[in-house]
Amino acid sequence: MADISGGGCRYKYDGRKFFGKWLDVFAPGLTLCQYEQFIKDAFVWHVFSFGLLPERSFLTGDEARAAYNAARKSGAEYILLWSDENEPLPLPEKYSTAEKIEEREAAELYIVGKNFEWTYVETHETSCGLGPYFMRAPARG
Repeated sequence: MADISGGGCRYKYDGRKFFGKWLDVFAPGLTLCQYEQFIKDAFVWHVFSFGLLPERSFLTGDEARAAYNAARKSGAEYILLWSDENEPLPLPEKYSTAEKIEEREAAELYIVGKNFEWTYVETHETSCGLGPYFMRAPARG
């Protein structure tokens, strides 16, 4: 579960475990204030759209698509925000390239590489220029 601290209080992400881990890995510096102001439930991709991550720490648009297409997908998993699944599933062939994902119109799709080494996010706002996003996990101290 993501433990987001700030201003002397602690917030425990109470949504699906996957999204808590996603925040822990890809947005470890997120503050409680930022979470409450920008994230709104499981829209964790807002860490990209609201500039809550260090500049140049992630890719967007065509650069993100290219990075995803080149990423090693062995052991990758995915979860759709608006699904009944509580745990991620093994990445199927239908999501093997950015182009296949966009053909299927998979909105709010979160994909992570094995052991959360990278993430690719297709949002419901991609057609408006918000996404897709690709990020490698930041190195841990």
